[in-house]
Amino acid sequence: MKLPISLRTLVALAAALAMGAAVVSLYLVPPAQPVIKRYDNVLSLDTWQVEWRDVVIPVYTQGLVRARHELPLSMEVSGRVEEVSPAFADGGRVMAGEVLLRLDPEPFELEVVAQQNAVHAARLHVAETRARARVAGGSSRSSALGRFEPQMDEARSRLAAAQAGLRQAQRQLEQTELVASISGRLKGVKVMPGQHLQAGASLGLLYQEDLVEVRLPVRDDWLALLGIVPGDDGSLQQVDAVLRGRFAGQDGEWQGRVVRREGGLNRNQMMHLIVQVENFEQTLPLEPGVLVQAELRGAATPAVAVLPRSAQAGEGSIWVLDDDKRLRRQAVAVLHHDSDHLYVHDGVSSQTQVVLAGDLQLLEGMQINPRPPGADLASMVEGRATESVTR
Repeated sequence: MKLPISLRTLVALAAALAMGAAVVSLYLVPPAQPVIKRYDNVLSLDTWQVEWRDVVIPVYTQGLVRARHELPLSMEVSGRVEEVSPAFADGGRVMAGEVLLRLDPEPFELEVVAQQNAVHAARLHVAETRARARVAGGSSRSSALGRFEPQMDEARSRLAAAQAGLRQAQRQLEQTELVASISGRLKGVKVMPGQHLQAGASLGLLYQEDLVEVRLPVRDDWLALLGIVPGDDGSLQQVDAVLRGRFAGQDGEWQGRVVRREGGLNRNQMMHLIVQVENFEQTLPLEPGVLVQAELRGAATPAVAVLPRSAQAGEGSIWVLDDDKRLRRQAVAVLHHDSDHLYVHDGVSSQTQVVLAGDLQLLEGMQINPRPPGADLASMVEGRATESVTR
């Protein structure tokens, strides 16, 4: 007698058949080939079209502001300080002719009286000697001594010496007052009432505020860029100077002018231009000690191509694009460069496409996909060139 097949057995048998059918289908039907995506491996870089213009090439440098006139203060005579002006202190502002301090005048007044007495005595001696000469009545045959000639010379010399001593005593009395010879501001003041001062001791510094100077180091080959001709001081007046810096918590900009050039080169092959700034024309006055960045502009240089600094491919060369859109290194004559621009005067033509590779490590001959430069870069370089032409 056959036993009926259970439901569990039927389910297991169906699952086995389904698994077997799946295994057989894997061998009979091959899987579909994966889709391979193609990537374009040609590098895209910005390019720049060369354009020749007359350009004012700016030169950048920096320096410390200093006073145009800085006067050390001291006394010509020694003595005890009797009175000090309230303005005679660090940071005090004084006017020309203002008395800053006074020494005790009494010792000098006594010396004046003593010298006046010496003058009176010398005049009396001259009168007595002249009277003796009249009494002696020497003739032409008498000796010089008999005619009282050397006695009169000695009397007159004694009077002249006494008068010179009186003038010196009066001058020393005047020098008991320290008077400001120029208007300006004080610094480094070292004096107080009751102090005994020695002649020649430093008491502080007085400097002018209305006129300051900046000593700017420049390379000797920059003089040609600025149109400065050695020996022609008139060419200095054509150089504009814009100073920028931070002072008193504010960002400032000051207009200056080049007034002179120091002669010779230092050991770093640099020379110095002196720029003056008139403070009464400035919204924010400059003071000594402020560090400023300077931008100098002179005459326009003809036929210059202004390129972005990212075009540089090493010292004296740039990246260019050939007819096959491949990268080539081109030697050029770089007239000047700053942090953002190259100023080229030979080695490229107006048909040259310059490649802006930046800091990328590229191989000569590699193919690239050229594209126009970004709007920010184009406006920056075009703005610099336009500004240079209009100046």
